[in-house]
Amino acid sequence: MFNNYHYFIVLAEECNISRAADRLFITHQNLSKYLSNLESDFGVALFQRKPTFSLTYAGRLMLQSLKETEQIEKNIRAQFVDLRGDVTGEIRIGTTEGRFRILMPDIMSAFRDAFPDVQLLISSAASPDLRKMVQNNQLDLMIAGIPPENKSKLDYVNVLDEKLYLIISDNMLQNIFGKQFPACKKDLKMGADLKLFQNIPFAMNMPHFNSHILLQHHLDKHGIVLNCVHTSSHPDLHHMMSARDFAASFCLTMYLPSLIKLNKELDNKLNIFPIKDFYDTNPVAICYAKNRIFPRYTRVLIQMLKQQCRHFSEFDRIVLE
Repeated sequence: MFNNYHYFIVLAEECNISRAADRLFITHQNLSKYLSNLESDFGVALFQRKPTFSLTYAGRLMLQSLKETEQIEKNIRAQFVDLRGDVTGEIRIGTTEGRFRILMPDIMSAFRDAFPDVQLLISSAASPDLRKMVQNNQLDLMIAGIPPENKSKLDYVNVLDEKLYLIISDNMLQNIFGKQFPACKKDLKMGADLKLFQNIPFAMNMPHFNSHILLQHHLDKHGIVLNCVHTSSHPDLHHMMSARDFAASFCLTMYLPSLIKLNKELDNKLNIFPIKDFYDTNPVAICYAKNRIFPRYTRVLIQMLKQQCRHFSEFDRIVLE
């Protein structure tokens, strides 16, 4: 059963013998023979062939068991790596595209200096997809926001509680408040009431993003409807749109350094205001499969990520000074 068990895992992921064989660098014939022998050994059909090639109930049970076997093997190998004192290997880590640009360049450089023979294999995707990849042993760990109602089979190490801020240019602010500008900024620094901004355009994150979910909860609670004219998965694009007076936007803590840097290049300054009566935070965490054991070099990477994220919390204080 356990000889080449990863053949079955890849076949279950692809649900196509030809594609799975290509990934495994074996022939279609050999993979078909492997599956036939496996089904013969257990006396059950693991895949149904028609109308589509897909896992049977028995096949799903098999996949679950082999995923558990895969994790046990990874844990054993991780412990043996430390026993041997190895500093070679690879770490598969995932994060969202925006956080990739913010977090990973410095981390990659520092980690390479510490462990030049350990390869970082980095993937970027939406948080729900990353969580599935961790659960399927396709990633060792990920760093992203935790969903408001977390029911996944992952362990989380919280590294940052992000605040959400309103981002709006001086020009847009002056159009809204007229003669009260710029004096209005003093009050808005204490907390911007989003009811005052219902008639202006906004650029916002995609609806499945944690920041959007938290914001929508606040809007629903206070009976506020914002005029959203653009949605995307690129907060830095939203901030550039704000700088051009196309739309106001929002910013999470981790994006503050790049926003502050952008502001130094602008004549039309972007204001960063806390949101009145907005008490929710977006917890960012390093996530990995439950009961996962890592070699020392992965534990060092986790510590590097934690330290990097603690740095961002300083910007919450800076923008409110």
